Amino acid sequence: MYFKRLIFIVLFVYGIGCYAQIDSLSAERISFEIDDQTKDTLTETEVFADSLYTMPKKTTDIIRITDAFLYTLSSPVRWQKDDLLTFGATLGGTALLSLADKPVNEFMNRDQGKFVNKLGDFGYRNGKPYAAVIVAGGFYATGWIINDEWTKETAAILTSAYATSGVLQTAMKKIVGRARPTEGFGNYEFKPFRNDPGFSSFPSGHSQIAFVTAFVLAERVEQPWLKGLFYTGAAVTMASRMYANAHWVSDVAFGGILAYFCTKTVIKRFEQTKYENPWEKYQKKHITWNFSVTGNGIGLIGTF
Repeated sequence: MYFKRLIFIVLFVYGIGCYAQIDSLSAERISFEIDDQTKDTLTETEVFADSLYTMPKKTTDIIRITDAFLYTLSSPVRWQKDDLLTFGATLGGTALLSLADKPVNEFMNRDQGKFVNKLGDFGYRNGKPYAAVIVAGGFYATGWIINDEWTKETAAILTSAYATSGVLQTAMKKIVGRARPTEGFGNYEFKPFRNDPGFSSFPSGHSQIAFVTAFVLAERVEQPWLKGLFYTGAAVTMASRMYANAHWVSDVAFGGILAYFCTKTVIKRFEQTKYENPWEKYQKKHITWNFSVTGNGIGLIGTF
């Protein structure tokens, strides 16, 4: 067994590098000199030893990405009592946090400076859809070039988590139709299904993207300082959206919560499907027909 350290540059706005340790197994073929009396016993032992070194076939990335996407979106149909309680607590907590919307908004827009403006610009770009494409695409391209499964799997998880949380936040923006702070109507003005960017405040799409990036990358590395760096980048994006007067604090908070639950569900599903194709049971099964003639008649048996 040996370790190899992967060092790569994340193609991200702030250009942060992260690395991971990958374990690789180096199997050696063992040969036995046997006599005729122990041949059968040792042959069975060799077969068993060979089976230990046979790695199961890995499910292709496109299947895992699509499956995790559909599995996450359909999660509510599998919710149990604890899940419903968590969902209710999340909604209740968001509603309670909305009481702080106006005070936080006034505080965030109190002072404007060059440094804060530059930080706000970074946060804005960090949560744009093109940032998600650059990060996921950069990881996959790097993994393909150096032929590293860890890097490519990270890209696959990012892709599925971005897509899942992105679909949900886009739908919620349209359904909720909450007025942005810039509209001047206050934090409790709603006009659902209105095709107006000014009424698409909840939840924050920038926060959703930034926190998916942070949650996935933090989950994939072990170094605490890297985890802290990723979370800091997402927090800056959250603050920048309030600083730009584009969102209320409850908007950005829920965007982060949405990213968290989607990411956790996607990662869990990826672990389940790594070596087990979840769609095989839905594939067409072949039937083997056996024809037999006995004293009692003729039989035809189909084996699935």
